[in-house]
Amino acid sequence: MMKLFILGATGPTGQCLVTQALDAGHEVTAVVRNPDKMTTTHDKLKVVTGDIFSESSLQEQMSGQDAVLSCLGSHDGWMAEVTLYTESIKSIVGAMRAANVTRVICLTAWCTTDEKGTFMIDWIMKPLFLKKILKNMGTMEEYLIGCEDINYTVVKPPGLGSGNVTEKEIKTEFGQYVNGGAQRIIRADVARFMISCLNTDTWEKKLVSIAY
Repeated sequence: MMKLFILGATGPTGQCLVTQALDAGHEVTAVVRNPDKMTTTHDKLKVVTGDIFSESSLQEQMSGQDAVLSCLGSHDGWMAEVTLYTESIKSIVGAMRAANVTRVICLTAWCTTDEKGTFMIDWIMKPLFLKKILKNMGTMEEYLIGCEDINYTVVKPPGLGSGNVTEKEIKTEFGQYVNGGAQRIIRADVARFMISCLNTDTWEKKLVSIAY
């Protein structure tokens, strides 16, 4: 059993993560902007209001936690500049250091660098929709790589879909995407993989792409 500090807990992936963490017996502190959006109730769930851009706001609730898990996501990226990932990670890491928490598992996506990726992402998704989001995710990844005192795992899924958690094998690769992997994965299975990272040192200080 661990004490988990979950950010983005009311988002579609975050809700899966909260539910599965509780089912696994962990204690969960869910950080939200609007507590009314958290519909899950459990005797091991604590829902708190926090500002992801405020180190002091996060630190107050982070003390005593074993790990931070982040499912934060941005819906911008076509017209507007995206800064959510880079700005929030600075507050998160600052709060972790102040609270003496070293383990963080967070989400980005496939193809966050200029390295050649899949045809769909390079020629369709990036030019039309995702370029600014992926660029900001990539800058956040670089920031974490530079944090020598932080034990990070960055989980990089492809497109996300809805559905119940499965028992499908999740393929992994230390690259910008999983060669031959499916272009979409169920959010609940992303949450399953994130929780599995708590029980192994395989993915510590690593960026890992996942897929079916």
